Amino acid sequence: MLIIDKDTVNATKQKLDNLGQTQEVIDDVTRMLEIKQTLLWRSDAIAPCCGSLCSLTSQLTHEVDILENTLSALENGDRPQAAELLEQFAHIVEQSGEREPSQPNYC
Repeated sequence: MLIIDKDTVNATKQKLDNLGQTQEVIDDVTRMLEIKQTLLWRSDAIAPCCGSLCSLTSQLTHEVDILENTLSALENGDRPQAAELLEQFAHIVEQSGEREPSQPNYC
């Protein structure tokens, strides 16, 4: 099972330095994207009864957008853009990791 944390994202970003690992980077980003899309789907499902849980849905949407743009950059061969997007994503993951996952921050 893939745990998305800053170290995981940075390890994926480091693979960009090796042209032979491009498919591994694409696979890693695809797995991260699938996880975030699943969480987004779940947050949309509970929003009507629980509210936005401090904009959880919008945060996940932003993360999904970054990962989709990363995949697009990789498919277009734009490694510098992919690296920049992974850096942004690592920063977001680091910030969100400061809270315990079992203790959401209710507004």
